Amino acid sequence: MKQRTLTGLVLALVSFLLLCCFRLPFVPELASICLGCGAAWEILGACGVKSKLLRMVCYAWAVLLPLLPLGENRYVMSVLLVLGLFYFTYLMGRIGKPQEKWMPAASVFLALGLYRSLAAFGKLSNGAMSLCLTGVICALTDIFAYLVGSRFGKHKLAPKVSPGKSVEGALGGLLVTVVLVTLVFSPYYGNAWAVALYAGVCSILGQWGDLSMSAVKRVAGVKDFGKIFPGHGGILDRCDSLMYPLAFTWLLHCFLG
Repeated sequence: MKQRTLTGLVLALVSFLLLCCFRLPFVPELASICLGCGAAWEILGACGVKSKLLRMVCYAWAVLLPLLPLGENRYVMSVLLVLGLFYFTYLMGRIGKPQEKWMPAASVFLALGLYRSLAAFGKLSNGAMSLCLTGVICALTDIFAYLVGSRFGKHKLAPKVSPGKSVEGALGGLLVTVVLVTLVFSPYYGNAWAVALYAGVCSILGQWGDLSMSAVKRVAGVKDFGKIFPGHGGILDRCDSLMYPLAFTWLLHCFLG
């Protein structure tokens, strides 16, 4: 527990420094590249991919994607978000069945496509604030889902995908997060109902992102994506809940302003 807490504090400090530097040139792109390369490395490793060619293609995709303007097209990102939701949900139904050869590449392609939206936040005037709010919602949901679930959880949310998660925990994380975020951030945005609705959608998407990456692990037959963060697992074990909310938040800015 001590190690987990210390790692959490270090990650919080790094996240704070990233937000402070987010308006500097190429910082959003570099952050997206680092996250993408880490995600590709962990997914390919978990799926047992040995092909050097496929690994090179995936890493090239992780590096080039944040630099390509096509990745910021709102319609392309909308398609990626819909495809990601359908594909990873499909993957949840594949648990216990043999892994198809095309699945690791599809997982990397879609996951990196969604995480690429991190780079697009640098183009927004309030990108750092939006990123902070998205991260806070995902973190609060994760914390309170665990606290409520460990105390009151009786009904399994998705036993084959993530046996430790409960319906009570998911609902508790959702409700507490919506209330806290609305109280704290509605004075800044000026519309409590809009903030509450946004927090609710991001909280649900964050929990679905967690389940999506758990499905990748279960199909591949591994427990964690890695051990780069002591007590927390790999990069995707910490950032899985951000996958859908990042894309959704950026699209919200694109379509609504």
